[in-house]
Amino acid sequence: MPKSLPVIDMSTPVCCAPVAAGPLSDDDALQIAMRLKALADPVRVKIMSHLFDSGEQVSGDLAAVLGVTESTVSHHLGQLRKAGLLE
Repeated sequence: MPKSLPVIDMSTPVCCAPVAAGPLSDDDALQIAMRLKALADPVRVKIMSHLFDSGEQVSGDLAAVLGVTESTVSHHLGQLRKAGLLE
């Protein structure tokens, strides 16, 4: 049975206050950098784009749309979860 993908929580901002809002603490800068690092891969950006556009999907369907294997999708989802971009 296909595994359902996580849903993006749209009730709160994906990231944080704008970087230009004022000087950042070391912890805030690290959190922003970790999220940006997680998005520094084209497949992850495309995954986020598809999830924002269509909400919950089955990992096999997302793999087919992106032209990658299901295990590749699973790896990238893990990285996005670790960065706090997905639940």
